[in-house]
Amino acid sequence: MAKCHSTGARCANNNGLIPAVAYYRMSSDRQETSIPDQRKAVIKFAAQHGYKIVGEYIDEGISGDATDKRHGFQRMITDASGGKWQAIIVWDQDRFGRFDSVEAGFWIHPLRAAGVKLVTLSDGVVDWSDFTSRLMYNIKQEGKHQFLRDLARNTARGRYAAAASGKWMAKAPYGYVKNGSGRLELGDAAEVATVQRIF
Repeated sequence: MAKCHSTGARCANNNGLIPAVAYYRMSSDRQETSIPDQRKAVIKFAAQHGYKIVGEYIDEGISGDATDKRHGFQRMITDASGGKWQAIIVWDQDRFGRFDSVEAGFWIHPLRAAGVKLVTLSDGVVDWSDFTSRLMYNIKQEGKHQFLRDLARNTARGRYAAAASGKWMAKAPYGYVKNGSGRLELGDAAEVATVQRIF
């Protein structure tokens, strides 16, 4: 029977493969790796490292720290106690979540109790029962959480500055268009006439 990836433990199923689920997440950031790209990389990794994907959980268009909206993630945590799989494979640690280390512990505890490990394509197995592995995970997790906070702050600052300079930050209302500088100006003459009749 084959050895489990990055551990000395024996694999559980008859094929010598470790039963695992894949978790894919993408926020609304267009620069992030898409769900199909994540799936392709995870399936390839699983085949190369002795895992058998027995299920998938997906959250699309949801930030990594909006855990209350990540229904796929929450279902995965609940299902982990069933003992049908031993690992969660993700493209990167930040796909699992961008929460801080305190909140991370809330979600990790039931996984550790169920004997489930996190596996990332870049770092391999995250063993939450091992002090060093746990410490490294938390350091990275805090960094990823801080990146999200900084990004939100910088985005808000940029939007505030644009609004303060007179730029319209939303979709142009009926009867208006946004010009090249981002400011509102009158649009289609028929729409303008309609607004004038209403008011």
